[in-house]
Amino acid sequence: MNEPNLLVKPVKEIAKKTVYTASSDLSIKDIALIMEGKNISGLVISENNLPLGIITDRDFRNKVISKGLSPDNLKAYEIMSSPVITVKEDDYIFEAIYKMTKNNIHRLVVVDDMGMISGILTDTDIIKLQTNTPFYFIRDLEYANSLDDLRVLNNRTTAFINFLLSSGIKTIEIIRFISHIHDAVTKKCIELVIKDNYFDLPAGFSFLALGSEGRKEQTLKTDQDNAIVYLDSLDSNDVVKIKQFSEKLISALIYIGIPECPGGIMAKNEAWRRSLSEWKRVLYQWISTPTPENILNYSMFSDLRTIYGDESYERILKDHIKKLVAENSLFLAHMAKNVMRFPPPIGFFGNIKTEKEGKYKGKLDIKKSIIFPITEGVKILSLEAGITDGSTLDRIRSLLSMNLVPEGDLLEVETSFIFAVNLRLRSQLKELESGEEPSNYVDIKKLNHIEMDRLKIALSVVKTLQSFLRTKFNLNFIS
Repeated sequence: MNEPNLLVKPVKEIAKKTVYTASSDLSIKDIALIMEGKNISGLVISENNLPLGIITDRDFRNKVISKGLSPDNLKAYEIMSSPVITVKEDDYIFEAIYKMTKNNIHRLVVVDDMGMISGILTDTDIIKLQTNTPFYFIRDLEYANSLDDLRVLNNRTTAFINFLLSSGIKTIEIIRFISHIHDAVTKKCIELVIKDNYFDLPAGFSFLALGSEGRKEQTLKTDQDNAIVYLDSLDSNDVVKIKQFSEKLISALIYIGIPECPGGIMAKNEAWRRSLSEWKRVLYQWISTPTPENILNYSMFSDLRTIYGDESYERILKDHIKKLVAENSLFLAHMAKNVMRFPPPIGFFGNIKTEKEGKYKGKLDIKKSIIFPITEGVKILSLEAGITDGSTLDRIRSLLSMNLVPEGDLLEVETSFIFAVNLRLRSQLKELESGEEPSNYVDIKKLNHIEMDRLKIALSVVKTLQSFLRTKFNLNFIS
């Protein structure tokens, strides 16, 4: 089985069929005896062949031994990890890898269409088949002891993306996988910086990803967009430590190969490193005074997602955003008007307008023409519906379930967004192969007839979305 084909094979082809199970009321001592007797490191807890939980060596270490508890007095249900993370037997192996890396686990319970246990899949089952799977990347990442190690690993991500794309994996799954790899690299970088320089860093702060990284929509053109929020109760010494840490961290991220943001949207800059109350004040300023600059700043920050630290600050800020938007009805209209600044480049006779001069002459900026208007348009409609979490596609699906926008229109938006992201990703990989820096530009002369037709449809979908926003928010009356 060659490597590209491996990832698109069904899980059932490599999963073990024999699954050792136990009931939830069995004692921990008996569980340990079963695991020892069968020479296994994990046991599924089930009822009527339905998975209820799982107990692993890690559960014994963290929940029993480290706490000095007696295994005679505990039942399986008291320490099992639940709910069980499962994978269907017909799911791709890639999806199993994705779930394992996302949840930092080493095994998945395999189930049939009825949810019944049909097998068990471990990371070893995958690793032993191949030497170039993402598991080796994750394993090496766990063992990385320096920024130099991390720099080498980060440089391997492009090869992975090429590998996944050639395997026929869906574009959006690849984008999500890129995000998880990037998260893992960033977290490891944070851990190394703290271990080497800031072991006494206070706990009351969070490092946030913003923009496309916050939405988990990164491709290969990825620079830094991040921020820090910290508790108001931290004393001045702790605030200084966080400042120094943020400066060191941003430098470390640049060193390992994640470029700094040209616009300065990074936690090392004071404007993007604030206390919780300060962020609330700034959000009020941005939303109550929707200048183009404030809208741009808001749009970048509003996709915040916690990478490291206390996740409760993220929820507090997003709830604050919902409240402010509800109190400032014109804000959404001004956001929508900002989207109108990016009309689709379609000529009078339906031809696609490209750059007329410069480095990208004859090419189309796919981000500005399609991806940005769709991302922002969906963000506006979602915010009106009280949706602040998730990716663009997550938000589209939430809007569909709420019946707030015509289903046909939203499905066209979804299809066009996926097409544009795929086009950008493939173009960026070709640029890298040619020794160029990845950009957002696509050479439309190299597209086939089907791709050209699909591109024109996507541009028309953007035009329709903008028209919908113009009517919905009465933009002709907004100055």
